[in-house]
Amino acid sequence: MTINNNAKHTDTTLKSIDPTVAGEKSVTPPAQTGTVNTERSGAARRSMNKIIEMQQHTELHEELRKLLGHLHAQTMLISGEGLENFCNHSDQIKSDYLWAMTDTAERALKLLDDA
Repeated sequence: MTINNNAKHTDTTLKSIDPTVAGEKSVTPPAQTGTVNTERSGAARRSMNKIIEMQQHTELHEELRKLLGHLHAQTMLISGEGLENFCNHSDQIKSDYLWAMTDTAERALKLLDDA
């Protein structure tokens, strides 16, 4: 009989210490000010979207920088004294060169429009 009474006393003590033993849900502590509550799927999703957006902006910036660098180099070759050299080439080479410059500028503009 003493064992049963001790077991009942132990059960009662455990229930008072751990609410999950009594079948209650544990209470989630409130989020502290200034911290991100990662348990909320919306907050985590928004945070991930910001990271992805920043990465996309970085990639766009790098691609535009590359295209504008190409265009700058192409225009430098035909400006100033280079223009005489450019004019000495065949019409086909001049046409292809100018087409390449136009294509590079169009790709840069399309990237900006798509962003």
